[in-house]
Parts: sequence; C-alpha cells; structure tokens
Amino acid sequence: MRAGGLKVLIAATLMSLASMASAAEIRLLSVDAVQNAVRPLAAEFTKETGHQVTLAVAARAVVLQKLKAGEVFDAVIVSEAAMDELDRDGRVNPESRVRLARTGLGIAVRAGTPVPDVSTPEAFTQVLLAALSIVYGDPGVPHQSGEKIERMLAKAGILDTLKPKVRIVAGLVAGQEMIAKGEAAMGLYNASEIVEARGLTFAGSVPAPLQVDTSYEGGLLSDGSVPEAARALIEFLASSDNHPHWSAARLEPLGDR
Repeated sequence: MRAGGLKVLIAATLMSLASMASAAEIRLLSVDAVQNAVRPLAAEFTKETGHQVTLAVAARAVVLQKLKAGEVFDAVIVSEAAMDELDRDGRVNPESRVRLARTGLGIAVRAGTPVPDVSTPEAFTQVLLAALSIVYGDPGVPHQSGEKIERMLAKAGILDTLKPKVRIVAGLVAGQEMIAKGEAAMGLYNASEIVEARGLTFAGSVPAPLQVDTSYEGGLLSDGSVPEAARALIEFLASSDNHPHWSAARLEPLGDR
C-alpha cells in the first residue's frame, strides 16, 4: 500500500475507533528486542484513540510458549522467522502481517570506560581478541541474539579462539549487569537491547559484512477479540510518522513502505 493511502486509512480508522462508545483493550504480546520503541508508541496510540494497550514483553521463546499454551492476545510482534512459525500453526491472520523494523548486533561496554573502535571488520575483530572477557546470550536458543552472535563470530573466524573468555548468560539484564559492574569487559547483543541507562555505553554496531540483522513483524492473532482496534494499532506502529521512535531505539523502520 502506498504511504499516502496508508496514512489516510490509519487516520480514518483512528477517528472511527475514537468515536466508539466504549474504549477497547488491546492485548499486545511483543518480543523484548523492540520494546524500547513499542512502549512509547503504544502510549501515544492510547492517547490518540482512548483504546488501552496492555503490553506484555518477553523473550522469543516465552512469547511462543504463551501462545502455544493458549494465552489469548489480540496482536503480536515477533521476528519474521517466528511469525512464519505462527503463520504455519494458524495462530496469526496471514493477511495482517506488517513489517515493522529490523536491528543488527551491537557492542556494549561499561559506562565511563574508553569506547573501542569497531568501525571496520578488522578493528572489530581486534577489539574482541584483546578483550579480557565477553558476555552474550545463550546460542542454543534459535533466532535469539546469542545464536546470531556465534554465527557472526564463526564468519569472522574467531569463534573458537574467543570461547575460553566467553561467558554465556541467558538473561539479558543479568548479562548487562555484569558489564556495568566490570565483571565482563564487553557484551554482544541486539543493538536495540543495549540500554545505556543500565550503566552501559553503546560502542557501535557490528560492521558489515559481519553484521546479522533480524526483522520484526506485527500481526493479528486468530483468536483476538478486538481485531479492528488491533489492526489500527499495528498500522499505527508501522506509520512513517513514527519512524523516529524506531530509529531512536536503534531499529531501522521498515513499515509504511
């Protein structure tokens, strides 16, 4: 759909929803990698429409577990690969899928420490080889950052060399706390998951051609109870007017294109 047409549709839908006698509650389930963009946008959507967005955030595996266990939501935001899985299982309406944003891998260091030069593959590789310790997520979980990081390190030819000083920490917050406390020299995560308020500094993104991106989509759950409101929310998130929110969260917006 052309951007202008989508904006008109969104505006008309929002006005229609705002005029309803009672506000809808939209239950949105999202992976944590996009939450720093989705949270403020959901609040803005509620302000503009009066419809309350109840946001649940979890790791990819937990999101899929919730849906497979029968927990009911109206809309979901997951990676493209996870959405394909939900699509095959009949849990999402295929025609409702909307591309929202993508992010790549980034490097986190402790706030106040020198920021390394990771601008080229060569510089990035040398920084990792010189680091005393590196932390990242569990590579055994498919489509999570840890799995992507090990693919990237293997491509760079340094995975086996780094393993003696790598610390695998499944919890995102726990791993980043280690960096903030100086218990790990640096960490590798999705760029959108590096929160500088936690005592970290974003040192930069993994340079091409080593970078591994993940794209995220929004869609409607087949058993949702407020499909019109949920559809308006997903289209609102994808609107080009809201691209700055995604960019500020280190996500490249893909919606409304």
